[in-house]
Amino acid sequence: MKLNFAGRTGRAALFFSAGAIALAISATARAQDATSAEEQAQPATDRGGTDPAFGEIIVTASKREQTLQDVPIAVSVTSAESIERAQIRDIKDLSSLVPSLRVNQLQSSANTNFYIRGFGNGANNAGIEPSVGLFVDGVYRSRSASMIADLPDVQRVEVLKGPQSTLFGKNASAGVISLVTQKPKFELGGNIEASYGNFNALVLKGVITGPLSETIAASIAGGYNKRDGFVDDLGAGIQENERNRWFARGQILNRAQQCPVGPPNR
Repeated sequence: MKLNFAGRTGRAALFFSAGAIALAISATARAQDATSAEEQAQPATDRGGTDPAFGEIIVTASKREQTLQDVPIAVSVTSAESIERAQIRDIKDLSSLVPSLRVNQLQSSANTNFYIRGFGNGANNAGIEPSVGLFVDGVYRSRSASMIADLPDVQRVEVLKGPQSTLFGKNASAGVISLVTQKPKFELGGNIEASYGNFNALVLKGVITGPLSETIAASIAGGYNKRDGFVDDLGAGIQENERNRWFARGQILNRAQQCPVGPPNR
């Protein structure tokens, strides 16, 4: 009888301990669920405001400065840091960072086709305006050849997907590629870049900016890009696919207006 009673007491104690552990685990789970519910109830703006790692991306996709989250448009933004890190030379190379963008260059830079989400103008005709609108600081470029150039002092590149005819005109029925450059600064500064590669590839470019007066600042950028061809034309005795181009760009900023004065020069 003692052994039987002792066995029942041991089983009762074991059941009691198991029940206590189960209740403790259940109470801990309820406390964790309540904590996560309180965290989820906090607005997203609070987290972005307190944590410096969550920065705001300002775009002008709707013809005014807005954060990327507030713009009701499908936009892919490529910053200057990403362009420099990926060694992006021109708009043609940008397709490696923007999956929805495809750029086809045919026999010359004047015959370049742009496609966004598979839509664009595929005609091999330099006189036909593309279905993808090309803009530099809000100025429309009617010929795609004017966009196939090195990217000087770029702040960001915005690729707007889908028809944008309401804000950008009827020539943007497939999308928009908007290039935004750095504004002149009232502090003297600048940078210069040089590189050399195979086929005697030489790239030189730089920019300098500074104040002209208390209310006017200016910047000037320029570059040179040259490379020998790598396709031998045995009939003509020349090399094809060579590269030989240069660019120059100047801007003036009026502090009173906080916008560039005059159209960009290239």
